[in-house]
Amino acid sequence: MFKTLIGKLDVLSVFIGWSLLIIFFLALGYGKFFSPPGASASHLVYIFGAFLGAVAVHIVLAFFNRCPHCNKCLTVQGLAAPHPASSGDWSKVVWRWFSGTIVCIHCGNRVNTNGL
Repeated sequence: MFKTLIGKLDVLSVFIGWSLLIIFFLALGYGKFFSPPGASASHLVYIFGAFLGAVAVHIVLAFFNRCPHCNKCLTVQGLAAPHPASSGDWSKVVWRWFSGTIVCIHCGNRVNTNGL
């Protein structure tokens, strides 16, 4: 139960981090074109700070979210190419996490993400 909760929180932190990064750039573009000169940009600092917080949470949780077969981090690919038996890179693991099973990008073994 505890491992599945860590995995879900890890994947959610990745989704939140990417969402906040997209929101940051949209707010930056909106502010550039539609804000009056001299307007406050403090909201950009808050959005970017929340993004850094989500990244920090992901980095911490990724160390505990490991493959039971090869003991490598499931949501961190690094510079190595993914295993040929895996369905893709780290983004496929994150997108398919809530489906119940994923394929490890390091060893190619199937991992149950529901904890059953």
